[in-house]
Amino acid sequence: MSESPYITILTGTIGERYADLRIIQPVAENAMERSMRNYGQLTPVVVGQVDDRYEMVDGFKRLRAGRKLGYEGLQARVMPGGQRAIKAAIIYLNTKARTIADIESALVIRSLYRQDNLSQVEIAVLLNRHKSYVCRRLALAEKLGDEVMDHLKLGLINITIGRELSRLPAGNQKKALSTVLKHGFTGNETAQLVRLLLKEPGWNHPLILSFPEKILSDRQPPRPRKNWCDGFYHRMVKMEVYLSGITTDQLNACQPERVVPVIERIQSALADMHGHLKRW
Repeated sequence: MSESPYITILTGTIGERYADLRIIQPVAENAMERSMRNYGQLTPVVVGQVDDRYEMVDGFKRLRAGRKLGYEGLQARVMPGGQRAIKAAIIYLNTKARTIADIESALVIRSLYRQDNLSQVEIAVLLNRHKSYVCRRLALAEKLGDEVMDHLKLGLINITIGRELSRLPAGNQKKALSTVLKHGFTGNETAQLVRLLLKEPGWNHPLILSFPEKILSDRQPPRPRKNWCDGFYHRMVKMEVYLSGITTDQLNACQPERVVPVIERIQSALADMHGHLKRW
């Protein structure tokens, strides 16, 4: 029998020195946490060895979810190679899975260019890409101001908004970002704001940024509530009545290993809905 290609690594011993090359996306993070809570770890993470320490290459969301859920260890595959190979693998592995954005690829390429001192030609060879691919993404990373970059990495703005803001001169991005955050602009609304700023003369910018009337007036009214909520409410009431009538003797007749996981999933779903409605 052949040995397994995977090993179990304690979650507390896996480093995240390359986490800055990925962008946190809250929706995907929450989805991964729900998946691992309900089904466990379905696919192994990929790690590399740097300075006698395991460093995460692919699986940052699984690592964060595992730590939050109290996992002691994760199944992992250890890839060979040093720091440059690890950075190349971040792009390669996630490109295959279509889970990496162009801005994230740009961050990796900028790191290879700035920190590893590789030329654009050398990066293209390492990634098995054309030099124009490297040039475009390097330019994108270099255009992003520090403030926008920090908000991207923390998941405070989405990738579409970051990409749109990168079209502005670095000195103007911070003020535009403040307007985007103040009014809760979507990606499309951010694109409109950027087009206005690029079109209008500089002396008009303070007025546009303080109150972008045209964009706000074009906002669509909230979608009307549907009758779905009435049906949902009645089902919840029926569930409440049914559950409140269950006796201890009936529960004693159940198999805990069969029932408890379902109860926990229902509790989690209800907690998510409760939190959402309380914030709404």
